[in-house]
Amino acid sequence: MSRKPVVPRFTLTQSEANLLIAETKRAVEKVVNMPAQGVHNAEFHVKSKENSFTIALYRGRINANKHTLSARTSSARTLSARISVSGIPLIRLCVNGSTHTNPDGTRVGGTHWHIYREGFDDSFAVAANINSPDFVRDTILLLDKFNVIQKPKFQGALL
Repeated sequence: MSRKPVVPRFTLTQSEANLLIAETKRAVEKVVNMPAQGVHNAEFHVKSKENSFTIALYRGRINANKHTLSARTSSARTLSARISVSGIPLIRLCVNGSTHTNPDGTRVGGTHWHIYREGFDDSFAVAANINSPDFVRDTILLLDKFNVIQKPKFQGALL
């Protein structure tokens, strides 16, 4: 199965992306309400000394154990003219996701990570050895990988 070539939307270098991911960060909000099933755009924020980031949460509409968590640079913080218009996706965790086809044609099924790759944005996926359907626990795994040392408290969704 052939895939269209990836046209990168962002011009962040790999070393810049690696530095952003490695920065020590702290949560801005003290408490985060986890989204209910099918809710998009539930967000909270983390900051390093110099940069702000948005963590976006989504829980599947049909399968509540399917969820996506992503970390991106915040569009409110200008790191350079190249990324001031839109947030750059740095890390995404897709839990119980459908099979993903990478730009090179390799396929990754089930739970997988997307980590920014220069020239491809977050188009490449790598398998994640995560067997937990626990949304909060998976969110904490993402925050650990993104080097967030001060995390918010998480409250479950009401629905």
